[in-house]
Amino acid sequence: MTGPDTPLESEVNTMPVTAQPQLLELQSQVWKARAQAKQKWLERSLAEPAKNPRDAERRATWINDALKAVKRGRDEVKYQAALMDAYAEHLSVLEMSLIAAAEQRAGAEGNRSKRKE
Repeated sequence: MTGPDTPLESEVNTMPVTAQPQLLELQSQVWKARAQAKQKWLERSLAEPAKNPRDAERRATWINDALKAVKRGRDEVKYQAALMDAYAEHLSVLEMSLIAAAEQRAGAEGNRSKRKE
């Protein structure tokens, strides 16, 4: 009963393809390089002394705002990681169910061929 128009077939056909390991590694390297560049810029900027009290106040406000943005970003990454963990667990359960179904089918077909002999 499975054909191109069944819900199972269409859902399987629309699942995203796993990223190639080399592409993932390249993207990771790009992100790391960007992070290192931003870190160096931040360290240089923070090493410069404030020119006047107003500049020091602006810098303190900027640091506070940037710290809040970093914390929000970290929280978002944690949230996304938790979602990805749940999804990966779901995919593992589906995989186990499909493997078990394939093994049962193979066993049943093997039993049928033995009976015909």
